[in-house]
Amino acid sequence: MKDREPNSLDYKIPETLGQSIYNCLKKAIIENKIEPNQRINEKEIADSFKVSRTPVREALVRLEAEGFTKIKSHRDVVVKEVSYGELAEFFQVIGILDSLAVSLVADKIDPKELIKIDKLTAKLQHCYNQKEVEKFIDVNHEIHDRIWNHLTNKYLQKSLRQCLVHIKRCNYALNSAFYKKEILDASMKAHKRILEALNKKDKEKLKNIIKEHWNPPLL
Repeated sequence: MKDREPNSLDYKIPETLGQSIYNCLKKAIIENKIEPNQRINEKEIADSFKVSRTPVREALVRLEAEGFTKIKSHRDVVVKEVSYGELAEFFQVIGILDSLAVSLVADKIDPKELIKIDKLTAKLQHCYNQKEVEKFIDVNHEIHDRIWNHLTNKYLQKSLRQCLVHIKRCNYALNSAFYKKEILDASMKAHKRILEALNKKDKEKLKNIIKEHWNPPLL
């Protein structure tokens, strides 16, 4: 029987635990299960995962670097609250990046994929008609993400998705904005225009629509 490499298992376990804790906390923050300004108890998390505090601390440091948490005095860690100003900045950045993205993928989206985007746009229309705001926002994001799947520039793809993750954190602000009829109307119209421009492979029109579409809705 072949001996396993010494310490190979021991080397991999801490990284896996840290990643698992990071993913769990990040998901909870995005879904507002841990609310803004709520304290994250390092010991409680370590106890729930049955691990030492080291991988928990590593996960929290990583979350702080990505803007999800902030470490206060005496190692207190709280979920970082996203201000309206920061949300507007995310929209500004994603608008510029997304306009570049659509210009890069317009020629690469085949008819079969366009049919899928067409069906998602119809689903978006249904959410709009039923005034299902939260589902509308989810489908809206799903359409954008499906378009980004065609990017060969993985750094651009990753940057867009990181911006979208931060935007999703602002559930209350987004829901409040999209409950305003004029914002919901504008978003629905924009997605119809995006689908039309994709079908025509009109890059310049797509870029302009996307920039306008991501204008901060809360200002």
